[in-house]
Amino acid sequence: MDCVQHATLLQHKQNNLSKMLYPRLVDTDCSTIPALLHDIDHRLNELGANLYNNVVYMLNQPVPATAIIDLLNYRRILTFKRCNPDYASNYTVEQIASRVKILKFK
Repeated sequence: MDCVQHATLLQHKQNNLSKMLYPRLVDTDCSTIPALLHDIDHRLNELGANLYNNVVYMLNQPVPATAIIDLLNYRRILTFKRCNPDYASNYTVEQIASRVKILKFK
């Protein structure tokens, strides 16, 4: 009986830990598709400027390639979702907004 309670408590702690690892960072102004597209474009512009400065001025600013690829994918999904709300119905705008906010700080 003690082992069952300990396993249940451990599973509960792991569930709480997994919720903390995937925060939802959504502002009320940024949950619309045009605002998200603007945020994505702004972040891609920053990353592109860092990449350009690295090449031209031989700087060593971080340019995460996976963040660029993810942002481009989210931008494509949101562009299609803007015309057809049923496109990629597995992903809601709020989920994408949360991921964009996380990628914004990487």
